[in-house]
Amino acid sequence: MLLIGSIGMVFLLSSYIIYYTFRNKNRLSCMAGMMISMTNSMMVSIAIGSILGILIQNKDLTIPTIISVSLGMIVGYMTGRPVSLMASIDGLTAGIMGGMMGSMLGVMLQPKSIDVMIYFIDIVFVAVMVLLIRLIDEETNTKNQESISKKPLVANPFVLVIILIFMGVLLFGKGAFYSDGSKQASNEVEDIKFTDTSSQIYEVMVKPTEYTPNNIVLKAETPSIINFKTEEVGCTGIVLSEELGFNISLKAHTNNYVNIKSLKPGTYHYACGMNMYKGTITVQ
Repeated sequence: MLLIGSIGMVFLLSSYIIYYTFRNKNRLSCMAGMMISMTNSMMVSIAIGSILGILIQNKDLTIPTIISVSLGMIVGYMTGRPVSLMASIDGLTAGIMGGMMGSMLGVMLQPKSIDVMIYFIDIVFVAVMVLLIRLIDEETNTKNQESISKKPLVANPFVLVIILIFMGVLLFGKGAFYSDGSKQASNEVEDIKFTDTSSQIYEVMVKPTEYTPNNIVLKAETPSIINFKTEEVGCTGIVLSEELGFNISLKAHTNNYVNIKSLKPGTYHYACGMNMYKGTITVQ
């Protein structure tokens, strides 16, 4: 819900900046056009890149980077072209830089930080867009009551603040929902009570650069418990598995027990938060 709201806000505000720049193109200097197109393009590509980086489960930067860079370049060109070719080129190059930075940020975020970071990006995005509107007003000398009254409601700073507050209430008032709709608690390591002796128990040592052993063998159709026992952890402190349906932040210097439901025969994969260090579970 938060990610969808963020994408909608980015689309509306960036579109308005393009429209407002086009409407005042004859009264904007080349320097002002360059600044407006560069800023609009970079903010869009950073925001979209971050969101797509979060949504891509396999932690591959290719798709988020291509999409966010392309959108940033389109926005930069459309914003700057009505003013001058130089302004459009400035917007194009800013989109490339912003898309790369945004996608890297989204992929590197830990699960517990996703909602906070997206909300922070939303606040920064709104603040910058409001400043761009004011910059266009100053450059075109249209800061009067008549021009303000003609602006769409979404461009009113007070309305934007109310929208952000509402999004914050949804975010923090409902237990910090993630992009998949699951509550934060579902990503925490479970407190296992060993009352069910039928479960298999396995141990995986979590080191800063590896999981040892990196493959464990489980019995098919039998519940299991995996203890991710941590030492000094880095990226390996986040364990992700789309196949097994968990996204876990491990606690350092302790036992981290994770319940694994009975599985069908096959090979299941898990990896660290950046998909650098990996392990497998073979079910026979």
